[in-house]
Amino acid sequence: MGVSRAVAALLIVSTSTFTMAQTGGLTCSSDDGGYRYCRADTQNQVQLTRQISGSRCQLGYSWGYDPRGIWVDRGCRAQFTYGRGRSDSGSNTGAAIAGGILGALILGAAVAASKSDNDDGGDHERVNYYNDGYRMGRQDADEGRRDFYQWWSERYPMKYERDFAAGYADGYHNYGRRPPR
Repeated sequence: MGVSRAVAALLIVSTSTFTMAQTGGLTCSSDDGGYRYCRADTQNQVQLTRQISGSRCQLGYSWGYDPRGIWVDRGCRAQFTYGRGRSDSGSNTGAAIAGGILGALILGAAVAASKSDNDDGGDHERVNYYNDGYRMGRQDADEGRRDFYQWWSERYPMKYERDFAAGYADGYHNYGRRPPR
């Protein structure tokens, strides 16, 4: 299960890196002066590169964009470039670094998730030490020994001391509780 999560994380990272590198260009025209929507994966990065019409093309007035495309209106006709790929004016180093960091975070989360799938956080061990403590407490009480769970301290690691002690107390004093299964 953990391996499949790691593979899925790698696919997500590689897909997102590929998506970040996509660019494109298109011409979108409001021929009759009406609204027109031109579908494109803009990634919210659009630049008007050349106005073709005699009508004014102004961002927010006669053209605009969203992540799924570019719209034109009021007679605007222009060529647009879109996407987050490498442009002539500079490099995409920041996006590559961000993609790498994001990939490392996703991969780390996948590895952590796979470890938590295989490790129940010690709950099983805690129950075992509680049960051990309960049995030892019952044994001491039945044999008339005094209430002294530390005598059994060699039987459990310190990180489970509370679990063993709680089980011992319940067993020794016979509080009517049964050990968990």
